[in-house]
Amino acid sequence: MRIPREIVDRVRERIDISEVIGRHVRLERRGNSLVGLCPFHQERSPSFNVVPHKAMYHCFGCGNGGDVFKFLMLVEGLSFVEAVKELALAANIEIPERDLTPDERRALAQRASLYDVLEAAAQFYESTLWTRPEGQRGREYLDKRAMPEGLRKKARMGFAPAGRAPATDALRSKGISERQLLEVGLLRASNSGGGTYEMFRERVLFPIRDERARVIGFGGRLLEGDGPKYVNTPETRLYEKSKVLYGLEMARNAIQQRDRVIVVEGYFDVLAMHDAGFSETVATCGTALTPDHLEKLRRLTTNVIVLLDADEAGSRAAEKVLPMLLAAKITPWRLQLPGAKDPDELVRTEGVEAMKKAIERKEPLLDWVIGRRIDRAGAHAMSRERVLNELAPMLKGLPQALASAVAAQLHLSEQQVFDAIKHATAPPTSPGQAPEIEVVPMSAPAWRPTRDITHLVWLLVHRYGAVADLATRIDPALLDGHEPVRAAVARLIVGEPVASIASEERHPDVVRLLHAVVAKEGLYAESDAAIAMCEVIERLEAPAVEQRLQLLMRSQEEALRAQNMEAQRQAGTERMALLAHRKAVTAAVRKGDVAAWIALRPRESG
Repeated sequence: MRIPREIVDRVRERIDISEVIGRHVRLERRGNSLVGLCPFHQERSPSFNVVPHKAMYHCFGCGNGGDVFKFLMLVEGLSFVEAVKELALAANIEIPERDLTPDERRALAQRASLYDVLEAAAQFYESTLWTRPEGQRGREYLDKRAMPEGLRKKARMGFAPAGRAPATDALRSKGISERQLLEVGLLRASNSGGGTYEMFRERVLFPIRDERARVIGFGGRLLEGDGPKYVNTPETRLYEKSKVLYGLEMARNAIQQRDRVIVVEGYFDVLAMHDAGFSETVATCGTALTPDHLEKLRRLTTNVIVLLDADEAGSRAAEKVLPMLLAAKITPWRLQLPGAKDPDELVRTEGVEAMKKAIERKEPLLDWVIGRRIDRAGAHAMSRERVLNELAPMLKGLPQALASAVAAQLHLSEQQVFDAIKHATAPPTSPGQAPEIEVVPMSAPAWRPTRDITHLVWLLVHRYGAVADLATRIDPALLDGHEPVRAAVARLIVGEPVASIASEERHPDVVRLLHAVVAKEGLYAESDAAIAMCEVIERLEAPAVEQRLQLLMRSQEEALRAQNMEAQRQAGTERMALLAHRKAVTAAVRKGDVAAWIALRPRESG
């Protein structure tokens, strides 16, 4: 590990894991843990646990777990070094660059430099809109659309002026190279061969930001003249439109608080909705909803309201997105605005109340799709069965109540619906299905923790103060047959943080055990922990004690056959002493007398 372990541990201790995970997952308090829907697999009931006081997370559904670094690595695609450095920056902890390899330093600098380039560009476009004569046309356009100044500033709107290369010239003066401008999509190579041209000219610009509010691209709205009305930054290392939702960084808190998200089609629609108080609104960036979009949303809410155009193209898009939403275990709603208006127009012309009433009239997207297909196919029984057969593959795995509702809408028996779903062929790859995530991708000998091993680890993790002295009386031989967990138990006994142990453990089953134990609460009360540890130790030792007793009995029998009275006496004496000790220990445990148990169990020196 190139970053010193003590620095990694310090960062882990300083960072609030619930705050980091809360950016991606809607969490609710449950005892000492926080729970939410797992970001790594689809589920309707939350089984994803975050345990802040242990600095770890664990999902009981898919088994994924780890610390804050692993979470960022999986969710945001960072390397371990990048995750540690990013959180160290937030925690104001310095990481000496000498601990990184030259390749790592170059990779981190290159990634950071791309964000710096886009931030400098955003500042240039903002400055042009607000302070420069060239931005006057942009200001007038936004005034005409009744865009409040406060909202323009919140969204960091800008203006790309006319001219051959005004942004390029300004950014070059800051030391930014043409290669960097090409890499972030601000410049495009000319098709005619040789030379470049700026991506945005004479357009109002919307900075597209990631979930940490870093600029990763731009969307531009043409004011007048030839050309497409909207253009976006081309795909880059930082900007992938299939994974980006415009406005998500502004909408996150509102989505979690209101437990819903409204998905619209345009930048102005998002901003108009935010201005009207519907801050849970986001938009795709010139593309249809994708599984990656839905994964981001599902971590925050399972209620998605799709607001698409009322024309035929919008209706087809709504039908197309339904299977993805259902496969992602999301409850989809369809919202149609009166008069075929878009959100921006409705809010500006009819006010906030009109939008509120429209949202109240939302309908389940599945119901709407069924009704639309019945209208096309006809209402007779054969047609309804045909609609059922079309829908059955996407209904697999859904709650029985939903299947019953489908039966009622189609005027078919529930048994018909259940049979159709049962025999339907699911798509080879469900578009909304998240890939399976292996908890720890490594090979190791087969081993599974027993109940007693699990309880032993749980007590060391959750009741360390009550059981630490008792744990020093564990005979290392007690863990024979459980070699994979031996090192982790030894580290827990001396008080090392479980998050640090789990992050460095190489055996996948031990990692899973540690994660699951951290997320499991209430196994033993504090007052019961000490005697529980005594019981666990005795149960773990019982097989070895019984084996020793059997060996001593055979030794007695062999000595008797050989007429070796001294050997017989020694084996008998040891056997009787061992039986007496076991009886005394058992009695102490049954009485709950921890002091008596300690007196019978000397501390292990090794």
